[in-house]
Amino acid sequence: MEDIFKFIECNDDDVIEFGDNTYKVSRIKFGLNQSSNHSLAQRLQQELNNQRIQIPSVNMFSQQGIDCKILTLGSQFWKKGKVKFKLSIEFYIEDEIETNEPNNLNVNTQESPLDDLRRMIHEVSDN
Repeated sequence: MEDIFKFIECNDDDVIEFGDNTYKVSRIKFGLNQSSNHSLAQRLQQELNNQRIQIPSVNMFSQQGIDCKILTLGSQFWKKGKVKFKLSIEFYIEDEIETNEPNNLNVNTQESPLDDLRRMIHEVSDN
């Protein structure tokens, strides 16, 4: 089946609607960060433990990260560092599909100012 969804970048000032509720992306990120400091991190830690993955019981989403070592493919030595877990918000737009909803906002991709220049170069190279 052909994938009809296309990834687009979300900015903090973008707005996402869930039914009758709309939120700025920045507010959703803030909520995720606040909840990740407690219950979400604990639940994730518990699920990893259930899968027999033992990570030190510190806040997984802290800015400081978790002390660890890594051995990369082709390397002969372990490297000390920190691992950080980050939550992200990704939005995938339905490609080439329009809905008949009255509040539908069509996303129009603007033509780049360089497109005219590219056409001119292409025309010259074809001659």
